[in-house]
Amino acid sequence: MENNVILGDSLQVLRDRVANGTVDLIYLDPPFFIDRAFKLNAKDESIGFQGGWEGVAETLLAKAISSGSGNSNLSRYVSFLHERIIELHRVLADDGSLFLHIGPTEAPYIRLVLDAVFGMQNHRSTITWQRSHPHNNVTTSLGNVSDLIFYYTKSRSFHFNLLYTEHDEKYLQNSFNNSDNRGQYALAPIVQEKSRKGHVYEYNGVTPPYGWRVKIEKLKSLDDEGLIHWGSNRPYKKIYLEGAKGAPLQTVWSDIHNITRTEIDRRHYPTQKPIKLLQRIVGLASTEGDLVLDPFCGSGTTLVAAQSLGRRYIGIDVNPEAIAITTERLRLGDANKGFFSS
Repeated sequence: MENNVILGDSLQVLRDRVANGTVDLIYLDPPFFIDRAFKLNAKDESIGFQGGWEGVAETLLAKAISSGSGNSNLSRYVSFLHERIIELHRVLADDGSLFLHIGPTEAPYIRLVLDAVFGMQNHRSTITWQRSHPHNNVTTSLGNVSDLIFYYTKSRSFHFNLLYTEHDEKYLQNSFNNSDNRGQYALAPIVQEKSRKGHVYEYNGVTPPYGWRVKIEKLKSLDDEGLIHWGSNRPYKKIYLEGAKGAPLQTVWSDIHNITRTEIDRRHYPTQKPIKLLQRIVGLASTEGDLVLDPFCGSGTTLVAAQSLGRRYIGIDVNPEAIAITTERLRLGDANKGFFSS
């Protein structure tokens, strides 16, 4: 199945139309409506987990969900997602990845479901996405400005492309304050903070107490290329501003904010996420030609991101309006209005 946008319930579509191990990357941002009665296939609404759960864990989870508010919809929601997560695990390739986007209230319960189905050992990261700037109208609680994105893989073998964020302006001003005829450069450590076998030696009259970070052959090569800064106190490696990568991507994403009405990537749908967010996820965990699946595709931003990066896609949604918006965005090539950097 390739480049398909399907109207229907994701559970049934997955079971009927998506084969085992055929999907390389899954992103889902499941809907949560507190007044919605979630449909379950099971005859009862108990939370019956698979994947190595003990009875005690099931009981504790059920009690945690039902305590406090007494809202049974959360219990139904967990079961609703559990059924679908089992199917998503089935269709995912052995080297595939899943990113589940969730709000902070439901996150603890869904994390347990993911651990049960995928295995705790296959949890790679929990990403905190700061979706908005700080709120000024907070009076009785902490400002809620972030969502969580759980990142799991099906096995220890998976696609991963290291991405970099743009340099912070203050970092540029404070770090790249040396220069030579090649341009501005920052200083990076070239000596060790603790001993390492084979790295303690004398070079150019300097023998660091704990040795160098590179072996002598590499150090000589760097020096010949003019990439060693011989300071009065200790030597450093030169990192030139031109061509320097930003910081490797971390688990807190604060450089992508939610869509506003004035942005080029305008909102087509109430729960639409920024194209940059989905392009980052697709770029991080898949390669060109891979198959990307979104079982709650909404306005289709995941598919648009996949299209822009040369991936194939499958989108599923139960809402005909969502399917119409997604189809139109893909037809118009809406991804060209987004911004993606690796």
